[in-house]
Amino acid sequence: MSSMIPRVIILDFDGTLVESVGIKDKAFRELFSDYPEHLDAIMAYHLAHNATVRFIKFKHITEYILRETYTPRREKKLSVRFFQLVFKQIIACPFVPGALDFLGYFYGKIPLYLVSISPAEEFDVILKARDLKRFFKDIYAVPWVKVDAINDILAKEKIARSEAVFIGDTQEDYDSALAAGVLFIGCNSGKFYSSAVDFLNKDMVGVKNSILTM
Repeated sequence: MSSMIPRVIILDFDGTLVESVGIKDKAFRELFSDYPEHLDAIMAYHLAHNATVRFIKFKHITEYILRETYTPRREKKLSVRFFQLVFKQIIACPFVPGALDFLGYFYGKIPLYLVSISPAEEFDVILKARDLKRFFKDIYAVPWVKVDAINDILAKEKIARSEAVFIGDTQEDYDSALAAGVLFIGCNSGKFYSSAVDFLNKDMVGVKNSILTM
C-alpha cells in the first residue's frame, strides 16, 4: 500500500455496494401509480433529488405535485408501503462488482464507515440480512445527512480532511464530499454527474484500484 492511502474510507450504500438504485426508482413509481397523470412530474422530482431523504420527497410530492394534504398518518403509510416494495429485492439484489472484495480487502486495514439516507431502523434490518454490519466501524443513516456524517467521522477519527475518502454514486455524493473537504471517488451506477469527477469508475473493482494507485 502506498503512503497516500487514506486513513479512513467512507462509503455510500445504494448503487455503490449493492445494485439497488433501480429497485428504489421502480418503487417510487409503484407507490404513486394511482396518480398516472402526475407520474412524470413525480419521477422527475425523485430522480433529480438522489440525496433527499424519503420523507421530504413524500411531503413535496403530496403538497406540491398532487396538491393534497400531507399528514403524519400519510407519511407512515407511504413509508411502510415503500419499504414493503423494496425490502426483499434489496436483500436479494447483487452486489456491485468488486464490492465484497473491496470490503474484505480493506477491513482491518483502514476504518470503514457507511452512510445512507435510508431510515436507520430499516437500514439496520437490511444490513443484518446481508451480513454487512461486521465490516463497518460505524454506520450513519437518517436523521444524519451525509455531509454532517462525514464531518462527524473526521472528528471521531481525529484526522485531516485530506486523509479521508468518500465513495458514492451520485452528484449529490460528490457535492457532500466537496462540502466536507474530502476526496471523492465515484462508482458509476448510471446516475448523472453534472460536475467533473477526478476518479469515476464503473464498479468497485475500479474504486479499489483508484485507492491503491493514489
